Amino acid sequence: MLSNNCQHCGEALVGRWDKRFCDAQCRNAYHNRHKGALEKNIQVANKLIRRNRKILYTLCPTGKAPVRKDILDQLKFDFKLFTTIYPTQSGTYYFSYDYGFMPIIERGTIQKVLIIQWQEYMTTKPFDPWSRVGASA
Repeated sequence: MLSNNCQHCGEALVGRWDKRFCDAQCRNAYHNRHKGALEKNIQVANKLIRRNRKILYTLCPTGKAPVRKDILDQLKFDFKLFTTIYPTQSGTYYFSYDYGFMPIIERGTIQKVLIIQWQEYMTTKPFDPWSRVGASA
């Protein structure tokens, strides 16, 4: 049952019988307050992924380039956050939107990463996480 008062400020409502807010400002404030806590984690993750993308773009604006891992560490690149995985025969690329990296293992440790930009042909062979389910069983 709908009340006769604005759900945000409590003012009496005038107009349509199903009106919930007195104006757009109250409607926006109400929804922002209620979704704020839920959206905060998503906003933080997106901010970090965008920062990762900016770092990759800065180090490799076109084509591909090997970069020392310690440079990414100095720039506070977060290796745990990415948007897409693209496996190849030589390794797996981890993408932050349209820029990705593949760890290069030298002497048993990751010394470098290969940075690339997303290519159109990669869209034709998308990663299917379900294709590996039950493969080792």
